[in-house]
Amino acid sequence: MTNDDDISVCFAGSGDFDAMAKIFAESFDNCQPRSTIEQYLRPPGTWGLIAWVRAGRNNTPAGYVLTRNAADEAEVFSIGVAQMFRRNGVGTALLAAMEEIARVRGAYNVFLEVGIDNCAGRALYRKSGYKVIGQRPEYYRNAVGDRLTALVLRKRLENMEG
Repeated sequence: MTNDDDISVCFAGSGDFDAMAKIFAESFDNCQPRSTIEQYLRPPGTWGLIAWVRAGRNNTPAGYVLTRNAADEAEVFSIGVAQMFRRNGVGTALLAAMEEIARVRGAYNVFLEVGIDNCAGRALYRKSGYKVIGQRPEYYRNAVGDRLTALVLRKRLENMEG
């Protein structure tokens, strides 16, 4: 599935976990990124996408999203973009592909959380049509141990028939 001339998004397999773990480690404070990714993808209904950026003849892993469909909802567990590809459409491509797949799998809404201090993530989600519907005080802990509020966001997916 291609979202842009230079960005392609496809389902992630176990062979992609090391690349995803590297991006995860760049994006979050976590000492075991690969095992975290494996844990996210273990339960039924979960799936991951990986984005690749083409540069010349090479494809470089640029981002990932980990998602779960349950009943008529989808939940994003984690999304990350490699530092060198941020602000280049990778996050937008991942969200669009994830939303399309979630909708095909029966979701009417997508939910996610973002740290109140994550300005880039909040801007991406706002641009992509996500709305703040709640907060989780002291939900995240940053690298220095401070507790941060998580914003809960939702996007209603368009009806495929309309």
